[in-house]
Amino acid sequence: MSVNTMNFEQAAQVLNGLVQQATGQASLAPVDLSQYISVGQKALRTGYDPLAIGISQMVGRTIFAYRPYTSALSILRRTDEEYGAITRKISAIHQSYEAESVYSLTDGQHPDMFEVRKPELWQANFYGFDIWSDHISITRQQLKNAVTNPADMGRLMDLILGTKSNEMENGRETFERATLANLIGALNAIGNANQVRHLLTEYNAATGQSLTNVTVYAPNNYGSFVKWAYAQIAQASDMLTEYTSAFHLNPTEGAIMRHTPKADQRIFVYNKNLHDIGARVLADTFNSSMVSEEVPYTASLNFFQALSSPDSVNVTPAYIGANGAQVEAEAQQVNKIFAVIADRDALGTNYHDQSVDVSPYEARGKYYNYWYHEARRYFVDVTENSILFLLD
Repeated sequence: MSVNTMNFEQAAQVLNGLVQQATGQASLAPVDLSQYISVGQKALRTGYDPLAIGISQMVGRTIFAYRPYTSALSILRRTDEEYGAITRKISAIHQSYEAESVYSLTDGQHPDMFEVRKPELWQANFYGFDIWSDHISITRQQLKNAVTNPADMGRLMDLILGTKSNEMENGRETFERATLANLIGALNAIGNANQVRHLLTEYNAATGQSLTNVTVYAPNNYGSFVKWAYAQIAQASDMLTEYTSAFHLNPTEGAIMRHTPKADQRIFVYNKNLHDIGARVLADTFNSSMVSEEVPYTASLNFFQALSSPDSVNVTPAYIGANGAQVEAEAQQVNKIFAVIADRDALGTNYHDQSVDVSPYEARGKYYNYWYHEARRYFVDVTENSILFLLD
């Protein structure tokens, strides 16, 4: 599959393995995301399971087992206005300051106030959609055998269509987990020390201890380490508000200055660590917004890619390089993920051209179809601020 093009790519069978990992059907396994990422990213799709609606004739009370599902990563979603079919991002290269002329005037000469100094701009482009469709057949004969009154008919249809809606939402969530996994893999591949923080290693260096991934959880060690780690994450959140080039990839043309106010920060944290901290240390060591109430957007995640290895990702990421071309990195196995703080413009998803269309009734087979259509896009921009925290 081509990357960084303006084509509509078929995504009907793309990365079904991600869904199996995310739903516990398979263990953590390498996933190559590089073929689905341009400067932004192209789509992933979850696939679907055919729904067999030939259920038995009702003989007593019927329970319609359905409840709506919402993605844990819905904070990544962008509107069509925010992330359209073709999106360009223009940044200004930082230019150095000039010497003051007022105090160095020379008789018979004058400074040139019309000297030309053009701004240096750097543009990144986000292209492409991936398209998919899904459908479900509703057969009249099976429905006649399944229910005996209009109320149950309505509840059954709510169950069938609601379950399909949940499948679509799970698909979007899988997209969103893959987007975050790609950012994590890209940060690990780039290896900027300001952006990949090894908390346990840093703690040992600061305290003179030699804790390991095992001994850090001992009762005498865990509380002190957690409080220290929390202070590092809180300080990092504060540092992102500074106008600096330290927390993102800079192009070869020069440094881009960024700052991320608290309201524009997005925090993604491994939920098990939060529960451990609340139970073993202090309930108020970490609050629901991770750093402070000034950061309103936090996603607490039970896993990052696969249920079987919840604090790990194994992906082949893609990202925009310093020369403006797309980089397809080597496979990245990243373990002991604790949290990610990122600018809202560092990653996101968009769902476009959504529709549910009903076919005419098929008289011979006595059924009709609901068809679902959607175009999906997602992006990762490593020229925006982001920091990865690892418990290693």
